[in-house]
Amino acid sequence: MWLKPLLSFTQLQTYLNNTINLSLIRFIYASHTIRFLTIIFRLNLVINIIQTMATINKSIFGSIKGSLGSVVFRERNGKIFVYSKPVKQKISKSKASVVARQKFSLAVALAKEINKNSILSNVWKQCNIKATNAYQKLIKANTNLTESNSLSLKNIITPPGLILSEVPINFKNEKLEITLESNKLAEELLNSNYLFCLIHLWNNKTSKLDFIIKLYQFEVSSFVKNKKQSFTIDLTSIKKSKYNNGLCLIAMIGMNAIKKKFFWSSTFAYKFL
Repeated sequence: MWLKPLLSFTQLQTYLNNTINLSLIRFIYASHTIRFLTIIFRLNLVINIIQTMATINKSIFGSIKGSLGSVVFRERNGKIFVYSKPVKQKISKSKASVVARQKFSLAVALAKEINKNSILSNVWKQCNIKATNAYQKLIKANTNLTESNSLSLKNIITPPGLILSEVPINFKNEKLEITLESNKLAEELLNSNYLFCLIHLWNNKTSKLDFIIKLYQFEVSSFVKNKKQSFTIDLTSIKKSKYNNGLCLIAMIGMNAIKKKFFWSSTFAYKFL
């Protein structure tokens, strides 16, 4: 005698399919849940590390600084910025690369010396060369004007301005004498307040950079018609026997009392050694 089955074959097949599908769904859900929880755990771990570092740095140094893994924290103008950690690159030793680095180094040295002076720095801020600040403007304007191992007569300490030319310069006994003649100056420059002279000495007998850059500032008196004003720079303290070349970059600057803005001359260059 045959017993009546509880489920038909079709019902059994449907039950098994549903059971298998449900198990599969549960397995997939469990796998994704584990992965998701793993990601959350790792993120929380990183956040806790950063928060811990922030707490330590704020109590000791005042802000988040330094590196964490592949990122670097830096503070600029009161804000924290995150950068990718720079990758070390091989420095090319080709002649062209060496020359480019030396030209840039000279432009940077010139920019630093000029930017230290508040008057010249403000002049560069006032000019319309596109750059973020006076220092960057100086580098931008001078990098391509330098020689491979020295500044050149094309370098500038002021942006293009009123023409300054025919400035008599005499170098004798380690002293440089600059003479301003009123009848040879542009009319606007007769109201100048300052004379600037940048001295550049260098040794061209070596492949490596060996130089000095020093800025001098003088106050200019009111010009009397057909009169001269002379300024002397004693180079004894910086002139060394190894420096066999020298040039000076000269400019005049004044303040417009009405507009309360600077006016300036172009740069006059002279090779005295």
